[in-house]
Order: sequence, then C-alpha cells, then structure tokens
Amino acid sequence: MVQAKPNNNIEGIWLLWINWVLVAGALSALVVLSLWLSPVLMTLVAFGFQTMFYMIVRVNGRRQVPLCYLLPFLGTRIMFWTGLIMLAVNFLYSPWMIGRVFDMGSINVEIPFITVLIVSPVTLIVSLYAMARGSELGFCENCKARYGTPGERGFLGNLFSQEGRYQLRLMRNLSALLTIASWAYYAFEYVNVSLNQPDRYVFFWAPIAVFLFSIVFTGVRYYGLCNYYTQDVCHGDERTGSSTLVRFLIIWDNYLCVAPPESDPDKIFNPEGRRYDTPATLRLPFRQRISDGEATVFFSHMSHIADPDVRFMYSNMTGNADCNVFHYLVFLTDEQKEMVEKEHPDYRFLTLGEVSKLLNGGEFEVMLSAEVVRLHTIAMAWKTYDREGHRLYKIKHYTPTFRLRDVHKWTVDYNDPGWLRVSRINEDKPFYHLRRWWNRYVSASD
Repeated sequence: MVQAKPNNNIEGIWLLWINWVLVAGALSALVVLSLWLSPVLMTLVAFGFQTMFYMIVRVNGRRQVPLCYLLPFLGTRIMFWTGLIMLAVNFLYSPWMIGRVFDMGSINVEIPFITVLIVSPVTLIVSLYAMARGSELGFCENCKARYGTPGERGFLGNLFSQEGRYQLRLMRNLSALLTIASWAYYAFEYVNVSLNQPDRYVFFWAPIAVFLFSIVFTGVRYYGLCNYYTQDVCHGDERTGSSTLVRFLIIWDNYLCVAPPESDPDKIFNPEGRRYDTPATLRLPFRQRISDGEATVFFSHMSHIADPDVRFMYSNMTGNADCNVFHYLVFLTDEQKEMVEKEHPDYRFLTLGEVSKLLNGGEFEVMLSAEVVRLHTIAMAWKTYDREGHRLYKIKHYTPTFRLRDVHKWTVDYNDPGWLRVSRINEDKPFYHLRRWWNRYVSASD
C-alpha cells in the first residue's frame, strides 16, 4: 500500500536559523545579564543555559525526522566551560582565598570577571575544536550512526552537512572578532576601577550588536534557502518527492559486484555522477516497510535470477524527509554469477583490495560508500568486542580477518547503531572508561 509521508525539509531549513537564534540569543543574554546580576548568579545562569541546550538536543533525538542540532550541542559545551571558569574565578575571589592569591591593591573585588572576556575565547576554542574534528566529532558520528550519512539522508542530510560547517565558520569568525577586540581593549584601555561608558560599549553593547546582526544575517540566508527549495519542488523535474529506495549490495565469494559509471543510467542512483555503484536499485512510491519476501521478489524480477539469497542489511527510516532507504545483501552462487556476467559483461566483480582503492579514491557513489563502510565497521566491531566495548580476545589490538565470503555466515545486526558506537568507544581506545561514562551520562550526543 502506498502511504503518504510528511515533508520536513522546509521545517529543517528554518530550524537551522532557530538554532542560531537560540545560541546567539543565549550568548547575548549571558553578556547583558552580567550588568545587573552578581558574579555568583552569572555562574548559575551559564549552567542553566547549558541544561536548556542539553534538553533541546535530547528531545531532538526522539523526533521522527531528526534535525541538525550541532549548534545547540556546541552551546552545551560553551556554557559548561564558561560556567566552570566563572566558578573558578568566584572561588579565587572568595573571602578565604582572595588574600592568598591576589594583591588586594591591584584588583577590584566588585568585578571579579567581565563575561565577554570569558565567553568569547571559550566560544572560539569550542568552534575551532569542532572544525578540527569535522565529521569525526562525536556528536556527528552518533548522528550518522542513528540516521545515516549525509548522502543517505537526501536533501536534509546534505543541507545539514553544508550549513553545519558554515555556521561553525561564522561562529568562529564572530567569536575571534569579539575575543581580539575585547581583550585588546582590556589590555590597553580598561582601568580596573569601575565600568565607564566606553567600557560598557565594548564589553556589553558591541557584542550584543554583533550577535543581533548575525541573527538578521542568517535569517536572510535561510529565507533565501527556503525560497530556493520551494521553487525546486514546484518547478524542478529532478526531485522525486516522498518515495522509498531499495538497494541491493551484491556479493559473490570474496568479490563485490558494481556497475561502472553510467553503464546503466536507469539503475545507477545518480546518473550524472561518474562513480561506481551497485547495479541493483529500485525506487518505489513511499512505503513504511518492506518484507524480506518482497525484497527477494523485487531483486528476482530485476536480475531474472530465480530464488536469490537476499538478506536484510539495514534501513534509513527516519533521517530522510524525501525518502526512506532499505539496504539488502545478495549472495550469488557460481551459476548465478556466470548468469550476471553473461547478461551484463560490463559489470565488475571487485576484490577487497580494489574496493578499498576505489572507496578511498572517492570513486564510489555516496550510498555505496556508506554501505561498504557500515558493513566493514559493524562486522569488525562485532567480531572484536562485546556490546559494552570489551575485547573478546585477550590479545590487545588483535584484529580479526574480514572476508566477504564469510558475511553470509555472520549473525550480526547491521541495523543496530550500537555497534557503530562500539567501534569508536572500546577497550582499545584511550580513556575507554572515561569516554564511555561521558558518552552515556554527560554528553547530549548519545
């Protein structure tokens, strides 16, 4: 039965802006509230904002079509470290510590810190760290494990990947500007007696003006993106709308079957791409689920192979607002392989070495790359560790053998994102117990 699926792409675009408004607004509020609140209360405000962002990110994980909450996730980090620094400064300025640490004639007890001098460099450092980690940031890794890679998530996945990097760059640039300006003024112009009018302008009103400008600037940007997407839906011929994509990863012995670039535009997922892909894909009107029997019938009709060995691999059910994707494994016998070669002499059966070379060279379609990486990553994690990341073998850093011919013997669930987390957090990784505890109880990414 054909079912309707809501399109959340417009909502996803606007929520990227809402996320910027939330983070920029919280940073502005933190700066301006310090004009009236005591340093101790400012510490509580920072941790309060951290809790708010933490809850926002947690709630997003329960959405049917999750949206990109990278910026609120970074907001939790910014507010946590800002609050921690404020807490440390307040402790040093406490009655039982201040005389031991500072020269009382050179400090102003009433102004232990100026908020922008803390939050701006913290924001800069957090942004630089996130940019350095890129797609390997733990939050992004968990998102890909749950909902698929950007290529598997369609329009929203590609948009989030692009705009996540853009927002990070913008946050880095603005925080760098405020850090340099505020600390330069503090070093050369500020007199630690009271806050005069120029001080208030530099330390309070200028940062707020910068954040408010960024809100307007990003609002114009995402308004333009919404208009572009709406026109693309209404007038573009390439968008398929809500649909279901079924893909079959074909394995024979220790070889992977692929179609060369553009050898069959009707079956290659991206006909305009000049990369290798699986030769067996099928797009259907949107369906909530597909049974193993139906998948077997689909592949049999496509390949003209009777009784093929088709097994479910995994699905991308919630990460794509345009379509959901079902991935299957197909295991060919020698006779079936000869039939495929006879009907399609242009198809190639690649060894693992050739697969690795083409994959690392970017010659696979994004979907095929995601399937191969998931197959290998989950299989190796399942063969090496238990569900908690403890080694199954006493030999440290021992790596089991991976062979395509063994895949049909394994009982691992490739649809379980828990194995992707195990591949990142296990006993062979530094600080395993600390990272596991942090990922489970502190980080909003899990």
